[in-house]
Amino acid sequence: MRARGYAFTTLVFALAAAAPSAIAQETCDGYFTRSQTMGPLLTKAYAAMSPANLETLKQLLPELDSALTTLPAKEVAPEVCGGNHINAYTPHQHAQLSFLRARNVDIGFPTNLPIVKQPELNHSGIAYATGWIKYELGDFAGALAAFDKGLAMFPHNADLQNEKLATLVQLKRYADVSAYSEKVLADSYTLTDENRAKVWQARAVGMMGAKDNKGADEALTVAMRYADREETRALQKQLRDSMSTPN
Repeated sequence: MRARGYAFTTLVFALAAAAPSAIAQETCDGYFTRSQTMGPLLTKAYAAMSPANLETLKQLLPELDSALTTLPAKEVAPEVCGGNHINAYTPHQHAQLSFLRARNVDIGFPTNLPIVKQPELNHSGIAYATGWIKYELGDFAGALAAFDKGLAMFPHNADLQNEKLATLVQLKRYADVSAYSEKVLADSYTLTDENRAKVWQARAVGMMGAKDNKGADEALTVAMRYADREETRALQKQLRDSMSTPN
């Protein structure tokens, strides 16, 4: 399968934006009920994606599109469930809530309720698979729309972030590549070193598109400090060769 997966006050404001809403269309068990109904479709999609079977993917795409359309473009936010615990639906939410609570910051939930990390929902997988297939079929605008919808639900999902960056590169939207990669690096404090390396590499590509080769070279060096990947080394060699060649 294709691989593309702050500050204290910033966390407080981000948490306030994710506080429970009276107009939430799904809550608690409702998320898991819908997630389970999408499981079989997602299993078929992943099987066709690795290795890529384009004919099967084309057949699955309308159903995936339909499933994605039914999902609201709204963050799956932490909430109190069962009156006795707080659901954190993503690693980022769990880390954020725990970080703030440990520092006695009001997180908007009762202080006596435990924060419980929930299983990953298939909502993000549906967005990922839909966008991935559209990318493979050359529909980069459609792929970007799918990844953006997934990120509306799960803003810190590393796989969706990496796919969005790769798609922006294909669309040659280099300024957006740079801006979004900077946002990911600033806002996402649960990234693995591998994913952080991918974001730094994408940032370098954005700089290359903007003709900032020196900045791109520095970004690639940072990327390799997080994960020494052959792809990154090859890209940096290609960049340095071009920089040493007279115009």
